[in-house]
Amino acid sequence: VLYELQSSYLEPKLKKLGISLNTFHLLMAIQNSGEKVSQIEIARRLGISPATLSETVSLHIGKGLLEQVVSKKDRRVKFLRLTKSANSKVKDIRKLLSNLEKLMLEGISGSNVRTAATILDAAIENIEKTL
Repeated sequence: VLYELQSSYLEPKLKKLGISLNTFHLLMAIQNSGEKVSQIEIARRLGISPATLSETVSLHIGKGLLEQVVSKKDRRVKFLRLTKSANSKVKDIRKLLSNLEKLMLEGISGSNVRTAATILDAAIENIEKTL
């Protein structure tokens, strides 16, 4: 339910930035993965096949949001980077996320937030162990 509510809040705001929810997920996955992230790693993070990601990457390269760099060590490996345009959009997205976070936490005590964060961290760790 929380994911659906967050998506409902974000979708129209992202649309004003010219970004779909799927593009949002892609850009954030790349940015949060560090400097050199392979397409295969991003596909894994997004839970999609490398072939599906390849189509999406081509589309986003065409939109000027992504750059694809072939590894110097292994030409089969391709790294993804955000363009300056995408980085600018990510800054705007981060503002939206900050506003959403403030909205979600309004009226919730700091101790309850810390407890919830601890529980969610443990849940994430449990899921990551199975992957």
